Amino acid sequence: MQRPSIGVDIDDFRMDTKAALQKAAELNLRAVEVATVEGALAPTNLSATGRRHFARYATGLGLELTSLVADLRRLHFIDPAAIDERVARTCAIIEMARDMGVPYVTASVDRATNAEDATPNEAAMQALRHIGEFADSRGVVYCIRPKLDSGARLDAVLKALACPAVRVCLDPAAMVMQGVNPLASVEQWIDQTVMLHARDGTAGLDEHAGHETPLGDGDVDLVGTLAVLDAADIRGPYILRRTDSVDPVHDLTAGRDTLTRLLPPA
Repeated sequence: MQRPSIGVDIDDFRMDTKAALQKAAELNLRAVEVATVEGALAPTNLSATGRRHFARYATGLGLELTSLVADLRRLHFIDPAAIDERVARTCAIIEMARDMGVPYVTASVDRATNAEDATPNEAAMQALRHIGEFADSRGVVYCIRPKLDSGARLDAVLKALACPAVRVCLDPAAMVMQGVNPLASVEQWIDQTVMLHARDGTAGLDEHAGHETPLGDGDVDLVGTLAVLDAADIRGPYILRRTDSVDPVHDLTAGRDTLTRLLPPA
């Protein structure tokens, strides 16, 4: 059985883009994720020619562009004033993913349900339907990373959408840091999960969120998480993240070794 592909979000190296791609290749982190909300790689700043050149440069290093990140801060799905902008900018990133041959666009979703009764939020559902239909028409999968919606809440959202182009990128650390147990939730939507953000963090308590740690040093049950993904035959990409580090190359290299060691045998 093939082992999952292990990669990295190149922004976490804290280098310029070409140097980060070269470092990913050097560390044999072949599945590459790229942030595209702002800067040179934002859709408004990268022409059709630039998109082709970037994709060719990455593949020339032996890398596979697997996902673009569409984390649009402060543009929440349950905020009616922000939805139109979030949908438009997300669709632009999906369009760019199609142009670059990238299969996934992933984004954090703080909440897509109503806090008071756990039902799917109608504004969020309309936005996700629009994004899902657009992604489907472009042959791209939009992968939401749940944070506050767990278990039955997210399951209700996914079932109501019934869209094959909206799936889940599991980020267990994001949930743990908010005081949510991902293993108590993930089995309800494991069949909708296609990616993993592999990072770690301390557990959040009451109103205080936890903080990110090097992989293996926090409260995420990595062994249990990997076992659940393995049982569901989810083969990646598994993207290493280290968003808060004074020595990201060291931490990501150590994370690669930890993740490789903990993966179930092929």
